[in-house]
Amino acid sequence: MSDLSLNLNNLHQVALKAAKAAGVAILNSYNKFEIQYKFDNSLLTTADLAANDAIYEILSKTQIPICSEESILAFDKRDENSIFWLIDPLDGTREFVSRSGEFCVCIALIYHSRPILGVIYSPINDEIFSSFQGSSIYKNGKIIDINNRNSLITGKSQNIDNLDKFAKNFNLNIIEISSAIKFTYLAQGLAGVFVRLYGSSLWDTAAGDFLLYQSGGIMLSLNDLKPLNYAKKDTLNDNFIALSRSQKSNLNSYLNYINQIQK
Repeated sequence: MSDLSLNLNNLHQVALKAAKAAGVAILNSYNKFEIQYKFDNSLLTTADLAANDAIYEILSKTQIPICSEESILAFDKRDENSIFWLIDPLDGTREFVSRSGEFCVCIALIYHSRPILGVIYSPINDEIFSSFQGSSIYKNGKIIDINNRNSLITGKSQNIDNLDKFAKNFNLNIIEISSAIKFTYLAQGLAGVFVRLYGSSLWDTAAGDFLLYQSGGIMLSLNDLKPLNYAKKDTLNDNFIALSRSQKSNLNSYLNYINQIQK
C-alpha cells in the first residue's frame, strides 16, 4: 500500500482528466444520440459508450484494471484483495435523454473492497467533486465548505409515500435529485439523509460513498450495518442509508424507523 499511497495524488489527477474527457464526449452527443436497450431493459445511448471509451483511453494508462457499467465482463476478475477502477461513464442516462441535466460521470478507485479515491463530474454544470485517501474534498480544485442542512434527498423513482412519511416523522424537507449528484449534496451538507430501499449497482455509489466518507458522513448497508463491499461477486448493492456528517448522531433513530416500516 505504501507505493500506492505515494501515487494517489497522481491517480487523482488522471481520474480528473478522465472524468472531464467523458464529460466532453457526453456533451458532444447531447443534441444527437442513439438509444439502445440493455438485457435488463435499461437505457444505453451512444453518449454512454463515447464516455466509456474516453475514460478507458485515459485510465488504461495506469495499468490498473477497469470495471465499468458498460464493460461488465471485467467484474469477474475482482476479489477482496483487488485494486481496480470502478466507473459509471454516464450515471443518469434517463436524465440525459430527458435533458434534465441531472446526470454525471462517476469514477472510483477500489482497494480491498472499499473506495480510496472518488470523482463525480456534472458536465452540464462543469462541477467536479473529488477526493482521495489522505486528502480533502475538492470542488473544481478548491476545498469544499460543509453545511449542516437536514433535508431528506431522494431520486425521482423512489416510493414517495414512504419517503414522505419518513420526512414528516423527522421534520425533514424532501429534495429530489437524480443520479450520483445526490452524494455531492450529502458531502457538502446541503442534504442530510438518503435511504435507498431498492436496487442500485456498485458503480452507482462507489465514488459518492467515498466523497461522503471523506466529508465525515457515513453510508451503511441495511443488511449488516457495515460499509458497502465493492468487491463482492454480486454487482447489486445492499439497501443502504447514507448520512451527512451532521446527521450521523441520528443514525439509530433512523434505523429504528426503517425497521418499523419494513415489518
